[in-house]
Amino acid sequence: MNRSILFFITCSLYIVWIFKQDLVRAADYDNSDYSDDYSDNRPETGIKNTPRKDKASTIPSPKHDAYSNYYRSNTKSSNTASLRPRSTSSLLEYLQPDDVHRGGYDDPNNIESHICTRTCVEGDSKICYYRFTFEAYSTLGKACNDCLENITSCYARGCVTADGFERAILTVNRMLPAPSIQVCEGDTVVVDVKNKMSGRSTTIHWHGHRQVGTPWFDGVPMVTQCPINECEIFRYILTTDDPGLNFYHSHDGLQKVDGLTGAFVIRQPKEDDPNRDEYDYDLPSHVIVINDWYHKTADSIFPGLRYNDTEQMPVSYLINGRGVFFEGDTRTSNVPVSIFHVTGGNRYVFRIIAATCFECQYEFTIGSHDMVIIGTDKNPAQPTTVNALIMSPGERYSVVVNANQNVGSYWIHVRAVGYCEHTEARQVAILHYRSASPSPRASVPRVNESANTDALWEVAPVNSRCEDDEDGFCVVDLRSTERAPEELLEVEPDVTIHWGFGFHFFTDEELYNNPDYPTFLQSPDPVVASYVNGIVNSLPPSPLLTQYNDIPENVICDPVNTPMETWDEHRECAHIIKVPMNSVVEIIIFDLADYDEYGLSHAIHLHGYDFYIIEQGAYPEGMPYNQSLNWLQRKLAARTENDIPEYPVQKDTFALTSGGYTIVRILTDNPGFWFFHCHFAYHLDSGMSGILQVGELSDFPSTPSNLPKCGDYLPLLNDDVLDDYRY
Repeated sequence: MNRSILFFITCSLYIVWIFKQDLVRAADYDNSDYSDDYSDNRPETGIKNTPRKDKASTIPSPKHDAYSNYYRSNTKSSNTASLRPRSTSSLLEYLQPDDVHRGGYDDPNNIESHICTRTCVEGDSKICYYRFTFEAYSTLGKACNDCLENITSCYARGCVTADGFERAILTVNRMLPAPSIQVCEGDTVVVDVKNKMSGRSTTIHWHGHRQVGTPWFDGVPMVTQCPINECEIFRYILTTDDPGLNFYHSHDGLQKVDGLTGAFVIRQPKEDDPNRDEYDYDLPSHVIVINDWYHKTADSIFPGLRYNDTEQMPVSYLINGRGVFFEGDTRTSNVPVSIFHVTGGNRYVFRIIAATCFECQYEFTIGSHDMVIIGTDKNPAQPTTVNALIMSPGERYSVVVNANQNVGSYWIHVRAVGYCEHTEARQVAILHYRSASPSPRASVPRVNESANTDALWEVAPVNSRCEDDEDGFCVVDLRSTERAPEELLEVEPDVTIHWGFGFHFFTDEELYNNPDYPTFLQSPDPVVASYVNGIVNSLPPSPLLTQYNDIPENVICDPVNTPMETWDEHRECAHIIKVPMNSVVEIIIFDLADYDEYGLSHAIHLHGYDFYIIEQGAYPEGMPYNQSLNWLQRKLAARTENDIPEYPVQKDTFALTSGGYTIVRILTDNPGFWFFHCHFAYHLDSGMSGILQVGELSDFPSTPSNLPKCGDYLPLLNDDVLDDYRY
């Protein structure tokens, strides 16, 4: 029998079996009327997902105390959606559409009562259930039919056009980007992930979501959970007490590069928004996901090629999964671009997500329109006007665009800048005033032009020294709407740690005559390993959070005994840095390279926390990077209370200046193992990461007893065991 057919039959039988089990295992499971398949109850089928009248509104209380952390009774809810454990079949009445970003849910007066993408009202909370199928797919597949000749066909269900170049991809529910999750503060989000990717495991990381009380849903393989194997289904349950702009993506291998990313927005009642007077409308269709794009699969250029496609850089960008491919200033594909509609005289929130993965920063501009920044990542910020955003992988901005120009259509332009400007990678979309022609009168911006032809005033100029830039200002110059907690404003923190991001340069002997087969990245020359503090992070065989006692001691590093002068020595192990609970921890984050205004800028991301950004800059002119830490420590020792901003901007991801530094603080109130890393996918996959352990194991929330387990299988060899293996 054909192996692919056998695999399909095996997966199908397994999935049928698993659905007959209680996936929560803490609830009594009633599958007496469970007969849907994974495509039923969706808006595109004509079934409007109306609540079932024959199902009980509640089911029995949890059988296991461990689940009480996230199955809390919803005292704010005005509907029947209590947060007690539910079987899969009873969740169907809360199943959400996966196309809320396409404009059909912008009118709050035309939304069914169970839909979670709505106007948020204090006290009205819901259960929001999503079913995600991860699978291998392709752009311009059969679902697109004659899309290249008939643009109407490009909008068919299941048609993924990307930039008009045919290639293999990975998708959630056959969509690029993945379905947009847009809910309200106080809702409970339930996501069932079914892995149909042959030969691949997977997870979802909820980027920006702190996971307070539920660290096992953070989605990092071998840190917070076992990976989801092919044929398996895993349920994520997320509370939404922390509103803002997040997104989600696979955190397994390089899968997010090939398409496994989507928006995750938690709105709050407008009266609770400190920037409520800055805008009129905050529409679901104005959430923008930007992907950097390559015309080959991510795995095909890892660990790197020496003769062909040697640069791990994008050739294009996608704006909400659409765009055209340019060679220089020539458009080479005939597929649609994304269009965002506005009505003249109104002010609109646009939420922009850098779901990018390569080492490039990009510039985002809108022709003839300024943008007022009101949010950095998921946190509100004091309004600041710019006309260009410089964004790194993992960053997000919420901005207000005033539709106060002549009625017409205007180009939105995304283009690679800085280290990657030579690639000429770019993309366009359209800001369209209703009643105007959808085609802009202005010509498409040239490859080296911004859409906004005014002199640019931008946030986060590439590799800025943060010293009175003529064309913009650094992220540290933004201000939060909330004053930092008093303890964070003290000159001296409770604890100081440092993260130095750099590379180990291999000799051929060290790399190729080594029985341990070190992790490496080929770039194409030299060959390197990516590290933090001289340690190439190698994750353990079982999750630290859920199976700590199953992990062999020899796979975990001793970071205390790795002083900076030894960082040139190659080390590869699980890199854990431990800090105490309820402390102000200052982190000195610095790049182990000489300053270069055109150099590579790492995008630094921490799970479980938001950084308070205290200071940013670059080393003095001519200072070698190996003297940088001592210089920084002397500089910080001379600080006064005036050097600590009262309203520091909060971000979970930021760009680290090439040959520069960023000083951040966190208040360690969220115990757990929290991953930190460079958000460039190839640096992450070659070891540029670490794990921040906050608190003792006894401080951690109790983990559910029935989470999947995984690990090594190494039976001892003795006569009894050998007899079992003999025929």
